[in-house]
Amino acid sequence: MDFGEPFFDQLILHLDGTYPGPMNMAVDQAWLEQSAVPVLRVYTWDQPTVTLGYAQSLPKLQAALPGWPVVRRWTGGGVVLHQEDFTYSVIVPSVVPWAETPAVESYRRIHGSLATALSAHGYPGCRLATQEDVIEAPFCFVAPAVHDVIRGTVKVSGAGQRRGKLGLLHQGSVQQVLIQKDFWPEWAARLAREVQIVHELPETILTRAKELESKRYSLPQWLSDRDDFIPR
Repeated sequence: MDFGEPFFDQLILHLDGTYPGPMNMAVDQAWLEQSAVPVLRVYTWDQPTVTLGYAQSLPKLQAALPGWPVVRRWTGGGVVLHQEDFTYSVIVPSVVPWAETPAVESYRRIHGSLATALSAHGYPGCRLATQEDVIEAPFCFVAPAVHDVIRGTVKVSGAGQRRGKLGLLHQGSVQQVLIQKDFWPEWAARLAREVQIVHELPETILTRAKELESKRYSLPQWLSDRDDFIPR
C-alpha cells in the first residue's frame, strides 16, 4: 500500500515538553477544541504512567497494573504503559474535512503512514496488522489489533481514537524501536504539504489545558466513573 501522499495541506508539529498524565491529556483536548489546522503533537511524561482507554474499568484492571500514576484517556483502546515509549497525538479539528474520514480508514491511514516512516527511518518490515495477527487482551502492547503497526510478530505502535463534534483525536504510542529527534519532522512532512514546528503552547491553549487538567483529568470521578463533563 502507498501511504506517501500527504493527508493535509497544513500541519502544526508541536514538539511539546514533559508533563504529568492529566496535563498531557488536557493539552490534547485543548488543541482539539481550539486549533483550526491539524496538529501532530509529540510529548513525554514526567514519570512512568499508565493510561487507560475511555471505556476500561479501573477496578477490574487495578491488580494487574504497576504502582504508577494512572490517568484515563478520552480515547478508546487498551492499557498503555508509558515509560520508554514515544508518545504522539494526531489532532484533526472538525473544520478540516479529513476529520470525517471513517474510523477504521483513518486508523489505517495514520498507521500506514507511520509504518512507512518507521521503515524509512531504519526499521524495515514495519507493516499493518491483519486479522491473523489479532490478540484479545486488555493491555495494548501485547494485543495487536487490525491496522496496528507490527514488525515481525512485535507490536510497534497502537492508538486510541475519539471522534465527535470537535473532530478527531488519535492518541498513539510507539514502542520497541528507538526514534531519533529527526523522525518527527520527517513523518510530519509525509502527513502534510506544509509543516509549522512549534515548541511553546499558545497562551490560550495552555490556559484551557490547565483548566481541563484541574477540572476533568485530575478528578477521581474521571478515573473511576468516566464523567464526561467538559468544563466551560
